Amino acid sequence: MRRAFDEPRYTAILMSDPTHPRDYAFTAGLSREQWAWEFLRRNPDYRRDWAAFDATWRDLEAVYGRPPNRDFTAWKQDPRAWVHVSECPEGECRVDQDKVLIECALGARWGFHKFPPDPADDDPVGGGRLSWRERPADQALELGPGDSAWLGADPGRVALGFDLRLPLRDQIEQAKRHLQMVQRRRMRDGSVVPASVAGLRDCWTRCLRLLDAESPDPAAPAPLEELAGEWSAAWLLAEAHRLRDGGYLDILRLPEA
Repeated sequence: MRRAFDEPRYTAILMSDPTHPRDYAFTAGLSREQWAWEFLRRNPDYRRDWAAFDATWRDLEAVYGRPPNRDFTAWKQDPRAWVHVSECPEGECRVDQDKVLIECALGARWGFHKFPPDPADDDPVGGGRLSWRERPADQALELGPGDSAWLGADPGRVALGFDLRLPLRDQIEQAKRHLQMVQRRRMRDGSVVPASVAGLRDCWTRCLRLLDAESPDPAAPAPLEELAGEWSAAWLLAEAHRLRDGGYLDILRLPEA
């Protein structure tokens, strides 16, 4: 079973027992939107942001009340209730003069609409408490000389070179054939998994277990090394961190199957 959060709600981190696969059976039915939430809720920066937001929100409610008796006019005048528009570069938030309400600013920072969900909330997506903001398509990537940071150690990425002094037509056709060959080879050896929610579900479930095994919660029963060694995949923990630390938004672009 998934564990409940202790009080205060935002301090507990461990979602499930990473040594028990049955605790992660819920992942079999997750949509891409729900997968994105599972990684975001494990992000320590989001947890800290939410904790600070929650504390401020409670303080504001203590002064100005809760709906339907909230004095919203006075609430909006309190500097704790808003940030300057310059602190919300993501846009899409309603701007009142030069102010953006903190709940909208926090959602924009992390890529979603609606009131910022508590990391303890198992399913704000299914419950209608969170919806993801639409992301613009990535532009074509141009790597400069010696720029290998984008490649890293990710077997799902490959870079090819082109000579702009020569006609591109034949180069592009040759590149296409080469990419197809590399893709088939890496899919056969298991280093590349088809990019769909269904195809990546097992990988993502292992990522969640690794993240939960990393938890500083003293109740966490499994050492991280045990799980990482069990799966013999050094890149898996790096992928878990990437998804937790911003890559969760990439999940929203993938087909379900």
